[in-house]
Amino acid sequence: MPCVFCADIGTSSLKAAVIDQTGNVLAYSRQKFHSTPDSVAGEWLSALKAAMDEIFQAEDLTVDSICISGNGPTLSTCGGLTLLWNREIQESEEEPSEAEKKSLFIPRLKAIKKLYPDAWNDSKYIFSGPEFLIYTLTGNALTVLPEERYTQAYWTEKALLEAGFSIEDISKIPPFAKPSSMAGKLNASSADYLGHSLNNISEGLPVYCGAPDFISALVGTNTLRPGLLCDRAGSSEGLNLCTQEPIVAPGVRTLPSIIPGLWNASILIPDSGMRFSRYKKQFEETSGFSVTYRELVDAAISSDGSQAILDQGKYLMLQIAMQVRDGMKKLFSLAQDAGNPIPTSFVLTGGQAESDGYTQMKSSVTGMEIKVLQCNDAELLGDAAFAFCGMGIYPDIQVAAEKIQRVSRVFAPGGDIG
Repeated sequence: MPCVFCADIGTSSLKAAVIDQTGNVLAYSRQKFHSTPDSVAGEWLSALKAAMDEIFQAEDLTVDSICISGNGPTLSTCGGLTLLWNREIQESEEEPSEAEKKSLFIPRLKAIKKLYPDAWNDSKYIFSGPEFLIYTLTGNALTVLPEERYTQAYWTEKALLEAGFSIEDISKIPPFAKPSSMAGKLNASSADYLGHSLNNISEGLPVYCGAPDFISALVGTNTLRPGLLCDRAGSSEGLNLCTQEPIVAPGVRTLPSIIPGLWNASILIPDSGMRFSRYKKQFEETSGFSVTYRELVDAAISSDGSQAILDQGKYLMLQIAMQVRDGMKKLFSLAQDAGNPIPTSFVLTGGQAESDGYTQMKSSVTGMEIKVLQCNDAELLGDAAFAFCGMGIYPDIQVAAEKIQRVSRVFAPGGDIG
């Protein structure tokens, strides 16, 4: 059965998995980065190798292609100098053009040119996110554009000229390519580096374009038809609803879906995971010992009222679940007013999906059925869908997303939360 080696580049780690065409995750690895943020792109290839070593030395697997996704709008040069997506940049003293105001990338392109002029001048290309690793693997320079309607959030030649870039500057910015298109084939030097001790990776292996991690996660959760909803729950939390009509309202971020003609409306809870991190630190200081996130979540969920510090954690999770419920009510009301279908269930993905008790609490508080997938890293499932579509195994992204989605657990309102 065809398999894909999927890799998603995060801010602090690279996650990888081998996934077959039915969505079965055959192996998984996570490799933390150790470089400073401004040079982390230079570590992506070694992290990919470490993930491959771990996976292939433990499992006798053969893969038919590689697919890469990652965070954006991170920028990097050919030398690996990196301007991460979450790094704040100082606003230009010049009045930005209208096109620049709409772009996520143009202000950051200006920033990397200003902050690192030598690296800019010496670099043949400037990459957006994971395309640096794709270039390293294949020698082909490209920029993955999720869908045509995203062009103004990226750039046009006219917008770049208006922002003050020269023709020479613009020549450094690679042309657009579509998700699921073949970026190229694994070159000899990368194949030798990655596979010198393995028989699973060889020169000529096809490398496919994933997408920015947000888009890949929506594909991985199959949030690609009107009325389908997912909750991406990590350090922050995003409620994402696929709609047939755009929603324009305060507090709602509406972006084009990767599916032409459809939209994604989202409500962000920016600090849900970070609040629990602060609580974890307080718990460890109070108790005098360290715990994992999973251990603390399970202990707090099961709290019977006899320990105040655990009750505090349970109440915090209940507060977050109520925020999710309120966010969904707002999103559904606006969606319904715009003529969109309303979901009765949703897919939960991310670190919070690892706790059955917390997931059950969310189901009971929101009054909705929750589906948890076999792989909590939906970006990797999205990569698999892109690759299998590019390989011709599935006719389009919607079909691929449906075929690779494997639900491992379902939680219904009213169940025991611990």
